[in-house]
Parts: sequence; structure tokens; C-alpha cells
Amino acid sequence: MRRFGEPAGERRMLLILGCQRSGTTMLSEVLSQDPRSDVFPEKSALSDPQDTHGLRLRPLEDVKARLERNTADLIVLKPLVESQNAKAMLDGFPQCRAVWMFRDYRDVVRSNLRMFGEDNGRRDLSALLNDRSDWRGENLSDETLRRVREAVEEPTEADAAALFWYARNTLFFQQALEEDPRVLLVPYEIFVQNPKAETDAIRRFAGDQSLATADRYHVSSKSVGAGRDVAIAPGVAALCDEMLARLNQAWDTQSARSVVH
Repeated sequence: MRRFGEPAGERRMLLILGCQRSGTTMLSEVLSQDPRSDVFPEKSALSDPQDTHGLRLRPLEDVKARLERNTADLIVLKPLVESQNAKAMLDGFPQCRAVWMFRDYRDVVRSNLRMFGEDNGRRDLSALLNDRSDWRGENLSDETLRRVREAVEEPTEADAAALFWYARNTLFFQQALEEDPRVLLVPYEIFVQNPKAETDAIRRFAGDQSLATADRYHVSSKSVGAGRDVAIAPGVAALCDEMLARLNQAWDTQSARSVVH
């Protein structure tokens, strides 16, 4: 049985972070197939009852207390709306690691609007720009907000969803997570090509040296590139292309470092 506060190396906890529609649900479902894992989705017993939508996480001390007697080999949390608080969570949970998933913004835009409705982009963008107490706008830098505002004068739904993707992923670099050895970048496009190997790598990263027990993964790569024809304003596309390049470069650097070690 593992407990919070036990010696280093004994606790196995993984956070799944990143922007919505980047494959985070897919990853949590894959990990949940392993009976040795206990996966807490966005809405769970760890959700804050004070949050109207049930997506925000309870205070960290409360979460730790609720997990105190959990004996799973790997405890997985998917607090996507807390991605802006990644550092605080990593510091607050002993022996905790995090996966930050990212995906081509065009595919995310397509998936976002299909899943949550054509007006979801504007809803997200409005909260992001106008409400710093909302998770969408929480902890965003003034520079990020400025760049989002200046990207396009009248954003379409697709533009708005793309800008939301951009802002959420700036949080990875704003928190210097690319320099944090407790954080692993995972590209959606790589994961769906070889989910078994990627899942094994993620479990090892989290401190579980055993391999994944599931033999079948309901993962498809058919959606890769599905958003290539989504119309996005040039200024927005330029901003997102820059961010995607930064994420890919950070992943390349991280991958090279893991090979060396």
C-alpha cells in the first residue's frame, strides 16, 4: 500500500493536462483499461462541489486526503481546466508527474466545434479575454492576451477556437514546463500511431516500470489531418503555427534528451 508522505519513489501519480480535444480523454480511457490504474476523469469525486460545472479540482489538501487510502499502482487525474496550475499541482502532490498532450490546432478546432457546438469557440474566447476568475482566463499573461486580441479583428468560430488552443498551450511555456523533468510532452499524432508503446512509455515515466496489460486499444489515427481544410484567418494561423512549432521543438528536445539518458 502506498501513502502520501512515504519515501520518494513510492508514489505513482499522473496528471493529464493540455487543451481540450487534444487526445486527453483518449489517453485517460487507455490508462483506465489497466486494472492496476485508478483514473479520475474531469468530473469525479475529486471535483469541487462549489464549481457550477463540476470541472474545477478541489483544494489540493482535500484531494490528497481523499486519495490517502487509494492503493492503485498508478493514480491518474485529468484536471484539464487546471492546466494553468500545473506547477502548483506538481509541487503539491509528492512523486507526481504530468503529461501535456498537444495536437495540431486545425484538428482541435474541428473536433471542438463538432463536439461542443459551433458557438463554443466564441464562448471560450469571451471567457478567456474577459474573466480572469474563469479557468479559461486564469493565470494567462498580459502578453498572451494582447496577442490573442490583436490576431484578428472579428474572429469566426474557427478563429476563436484556434485562439483558445493557442492560449491554453502558451501555459506550457509560461510555466516553463519544457524545463521540468516531471512533465512529458505527448503529441496526439505520435500516440495514435502506436498506442501500446506510447502507453508503456508514459507508465514508465510516471514511475511504473511494469508494462501496460491491455492488448487492445480503441484508438484510431483516422482523424489526423481531418481539420486541414478548416478556414482560419491568416493572423490566427500564424500565431498557432508558431505555437505548434514551439511544441514540436520542445518535444524533439525532450525526445533527444531521453535517448541520451
